Amino acid sequence: MKLTFAVSAILGLVLVTALIGYFGFESVGVAFVRVGWAMLLLAAYDGLAILAAALAWRAVVRAEWEAPVSLFVWSRWIRDAANTLMPVAQVGGDIVGARLLAINGAGAAVGSASIVADKTVEVLTQFVFSLIGVIMILIVSSDRALGWSVAIGLMIFCPLLIGFVVAQRMGMFRLLERLLLRLEANSAWLRLGDVSGLHDTILRLYRDRRGLAISTIYHSIAWSLGIGEVWLAVHFMGHNLTFVEATVIESMSQAVRSAGFFIPASLGVQEGGFLVFGMLFGLSPQMSLALSLVRRVRQFLVGVPALLAWQYYEGRRIVLANQRSTPSDR
Repeated sequence: MKLTFAVSAILGLVLVTALIGYFGFESVGVAFVRVGWAMLLLAAYDGLAILAAALAWRAVVRAEWEAPVSLFVWSRWIRDAANTLMPVAQVGGDIVGARLLAINGAGAAVGSASIVADKTVEVLTQFVFSLIGVIMILIVSSDRALGWSVAIGLMIFCPLLIGFVVAQRMGMFRLLERLLLRLEANSAWLRLGDVSGLHDTILRLYRDRRGLAISTIYHSIAWSLGIGEVWLAVHFMGHNLTFVEATVIESMSQAVRSAGFFIPASLGVQEGGFLVFGMLFGLSPQMSLALSLVRRVRQFLVGVPALLAWQYYEGRRIVLANQRSTPSDR
């Protein structure tokens, strides 16, 4: 599995480099540099999306466990950073998030169940967000063929999404319990604890209709905030997009990125998404690739401090645990 991830990452990095080289390193670099100091603004702006996603996560688990908003914001910050920057598929960060809740009082079953429920709502709201983007393509774009191609792809994905939700009610997560135990045995940083009762806990979370509704609203807000990031980044490059154009680019690029979840950081996949859908609305290839680089740098600026904070936290826990287990000298 590690070899597969390594090969995928290398191939993705080669593809990114090849795309930028094909359209001109200098031209892409010029478009990227135009953003300048606004990169810090975009990093700060991402905090709003993290807050919205954290509130969505808190809402979905409220029936089983309550904790301060700050814990969910901190955990979501680390969770996103692990998903985007660590050499794992885009689910490793979710397991990290479950662990952070578990060791802060939620327990392994509730922490893991909260991730499953939250991720389900997140995926469902992304599907709706992508569907809105497809409808906008069909309405405003002259390239109807592309719009219908994406629509067909979503329709193919729809039964899988429904099947995933149905499978949750049919005991699928009894299998997940065994998977988590295997991951725990192989990766100390993924250690959760006793996840027995995971399936029943997930079903209890789903019975809280109000919590699910609140989570849906907050996740929808989080996805929508990405539209503003695209608009701002392109604006600082010297080009203006309409709201509809920014919505299509963001929704479709996120859909493409999710489709490439098995590739670490979606290397090459994200760039391809921005390239195809940016050019659909008048962005040059150079500007579309620069837009992808802006997002990657923003992820780096936001994510690296999160990973450092997480490592400090885990290291401190280990030191304190060792101090408690070691008798003091008299």
